[in-house]
Amino acid sequence: MQTFYRVTLIVLLLGWAVLACFVPWTSTPVGSPDAHNSLGYAALWSHQFASTPGARVDFGALLMLAGVVAFFAIVIGASAYFFRNKRGPEREDV
Repeated sequence: MQTFYRVTLIVLLLGWAVLACFVPWTSTPVGSPDAHNSLGYAALWSHQFASTPGARVDFGALLMLAGVVAFFAIVIGASAYFFRNKRGPEREDV
């Protein structure tokens, strides 16, 4: 199981690091019932949409993308565990 946990954690952290560089931005005010106006993707710390009034990070879409990254991290971790060369329990060969 160590392989599963290590691979999953590494892929999860790498995915979230990449996601922080491509965060969805919107110009719809917080709490507005209107549809979201997507501005595009930019880094979390970016000022790319500073000239657009009401521009902010779309946290709903960001949480959905973070969930997708977590799902694929689990799938990749499970495949790394189940398709490893050694079968049986993980042990250090002496």
